[in-house]
Amino acid sequence: MWEFDGASLSGSFDWILPPSKSHIIRWLALCSQGQNDVRISFSGIPGEDSVSMARCLASMGSEIDFHGDNWFVCGKRDGLFIPDHDLQCGNSGTTANVISAMSACLDGTAIIDGDDSLRRRKSRGLCEALVQLGCEVSNYSIPRKISGKICLKKATLDWGETSQGASAMVLASPNLESDISLSLRGLPVSLGYWELTKEICLKSGIEVKTENGILNLTPWEVNAPSEISVYGEQSLSPMGTLFSRLHDVDIRTNRTEDIRGLGLAIRNMESGKKVLNLKDASDIITPSAAIMALGSGGRIIGCPHARGKESDRISMTVRMLGEFGIKTQESDDGIIIPGNQTIRRPENPVETYSDHRMAMTAMILASKVGGDIEGPECVSATDSRFVQQLEEICG
Repeated sequence: MWEFDGASLSGSFDWILPPSKSHIIRWLALCSQGQNDVRISFSGIPGEDSVSMARCLASMGSEIDFHGDNWFVCGKRDGLFIPDHDLQCGNSGTTANVISAMSACLDGTAIIDGDDSLRRRKSRGLCEALVQLGCEVSNYSIPRKISGKICLKKATLDWGETSQGASAMVLASPNLESDISLSLRGLPVSLGYWELTKEICLKSGIEVKTENGILNLTPWEVNAPSEISVYGEQSLSPMGTLFSRLHDVDIRTNRTEDIRGLGLAIRNMESGKKVLNLKDASDIITPSAAIMALGSGGRIIGCPHARGKESDRISMTVRMLGEFGIKTQESDDGIIIPGNQTIRRPENPVETYSDHRMAMTAMILASKVGGDIEGPECVSATDSRFVQQLEEICG
């Protein structure tokens, strides 16, 4: 439980974003399959999702040395393998998907597991594709057993709920034994993260293309740069915006790298767009809804897939904001938000459903009016210093 009485602030403050987990997880996956020694540098402390990915890869034989704001990935010596114990992915859905795909390219039976929140999530599209490629997959959710290497040539991959399955297959492809062809089904979402995967692969030696809805993958040699810089987590910048507008203070943030779709959605939200399409940026739905309620209001659309995150982020955002007196209404694909609202201190402890973005938003609201917030520890999934930073600023 996080208990706070609220604070009255003025002036300007540093709001430091942690290094991007999306970048770190992808770089770790590829560098662990390459021959080169690579240094991944960043500012701040990576969240637990990034650490979970590193620990899984270390269990699979990757040599990763942690030195403050530098992580060193040593080029593979004997290749990766499946360990004789569970691969623990913590709260990270991206890690679970990528490690599942990588395990399907190796001999043995992998057991993929994680925390209670991750166990509630499913990876239907990826798991169905792996089965079609010849693997045995015990479960769409975790704990999940994967055995039998990919041995067939063709599969259909549904990326209408998440593009993570496609990214996972691409990131695992260096260890394929032969070419495979994936027919991509559905209208893709979160395309910026798919573009990020392709960008990182291009920097590592291969151009990923889709032609007529077909993703053709082939074994390839990873040749990652020896020096990689990772900037701040762009998807968390709306948290700073919410804090700034709630307290009417200025904030200074560190540099981020723009992710297609996500960056546009953030700019649209900050400029006060009445209709905010989060098809490619569902991660920011909770702070965006709070910001719009404090401002001129509007409607969030295009993100039914937000229901499949750490929580049902549509329903739970409506419920959590209601604890602060903010009235919103859920729709099939988003939230309807009246504007010019004020917030009040919650009468009861606020549940955050083990969802780090829900908890961050609730804690920022409580920093103004006070309140008791359940499960604050989940914020470490992306930002290990979030609680400390908030308390330092609010005194």
